[in-house]
Amino acid sequence: MTAARSLFLAGDFHSVSLRAIAREAGVDTSLVSYYFGSKQSLYNEAMSLPNGPHRIIAEVCSRTDADHLGNALVKAFIDAWDGHLGLGGPDPQMQGVVQALLTQPDAFDTLRRFYTEQILAPVVELLVPSFGADEAGIRASLGLSQLLGIFTARYVVGLQSLADLSAAELIAREGPALQRTLTGPLVSS
Repeated sequence: MTAARSLFLAGDFHSVSLRAIAREAGVDTSLVSYYFGSKQSLYNEAMSLPNGPHRIIAEVCSRTDADHLGNALVKAFIDAWDGHLGLGGPDPQMQGVVQALLTQPDAFDTLRRFYTEQILAPVVELLVPSFGADEAGIRASLGLSQLLGIFTARYVVGLQSLADLSAAELIAREGPALQRTLTGPLVSS
């Protein structure tokens, strides 16, 4: 996994072969194929975001009701990201992961499917009883965009004003905002 991640970050999807990954790892190519299947599967696993955002969301949704979801999600994500990445400006590895994700074949289709099936679905399921499927989907999508915005600004781009905030302050500021997005009243135009 380390060899694959290193090579994918240094090059791009098309320029990295399973043979090169095996050589870098000091193993036979057949072992890489046996354990990971295709190059695409290995790429997806090697370049996944830290702590699996889909696992974080599923875990939070399994123990939280819709009325407390905003704060719980922001706290879980900040705890996971700060613990994995630390602070102090943009993380070069995460910048590489984001760049690599955008250069892989069918990246946007893959990401859209992953977001819809793995990230949005648990949130939508919690919101459907109160808002119906369509509105729950909109609210979950807007909430995800807020979480991704925090992630991108704090950890990938390294905006100093966000990087300087303590985890507690960021959670206190963003938890209620996310909660309003998820369950607050509709604002009429």
